Amino acid sequence: METGKLLTDRVADEIVKNIIGKDLKAGDKLPNEFELASMLGVGRSTVREAIKTLVSRRVVEIRRGAGTFVSACSGVSEDPLGLQFLEDPIRVATDLLELRFVVEPRLATLAAARCTPEQLEELMQLCDACEKNMLAGNDFSQENTAFHAAIARASGNVVVPNLAVILCGSPSMLTATPSKQIREELARTHREIVTAIAARDGMAAYDAMLLHLAQCRRSIAEQALQ
Repeated sequence: METGKLLTDRVADEIVKNIIGKDLKAGDKLPNEFELASMLGVGRSTVREAIKTLVSRRVVEIRRGAGTFVSACSGVSEDPLGLQFLEDPIRVATDLLELRFVVEPRLATLAAARCTPEQLEELMQLCDACEKNMLAGNDFSQENTAFHAAIARASGNVVVPNLAVILCGSPSMLTATPSKQIREELARTHREIVTAIAARDGMAAYDAMLLHLAQCRRSIAEQALQ
């Protein structure tokens, strides 16, 4: 007979298999708690605990009042590289940005060639959401990470999306809000990246990503002076 912990783990694994089997993508909604319990032959409390486990593993995310959705950061822990233990967040953000300069312009080029209509629609929606928070002076780190991860997925490379989450999510450890000018430039360059990808212009997408990363560098430099 399975103990509560073993049963919860098994149900969590079954939910993951269901996500994979149905080819659910980031942002897709899972069946509700009652439906999952009926599907898996367990109680709703077991499903609830299994969902908590998957939330902690960032496989799914709960949106209050809306339901449970596949996470854009599936399987990526909050800090897989242990960056929180490094003492200088500005140095960490700067060094991560060096890697982004190597990886992301190429991903933008690939996305321009391989992006599906559905992926382009997702990019546009994420760009809008990110821009709204940027221009309002709100925290935009979650939308920003999702935007860059979506570009990585659109590249068609199955390995890099989670890498993009790490590279683009970790600098959110910089808690100061960028200046209005930099936020406006970040929003503008996001828009230019999407426009280039939509036009299937790989060179323009590459250049737009370079410009965007240059603005990210300005943002880090600005925060270093605060």
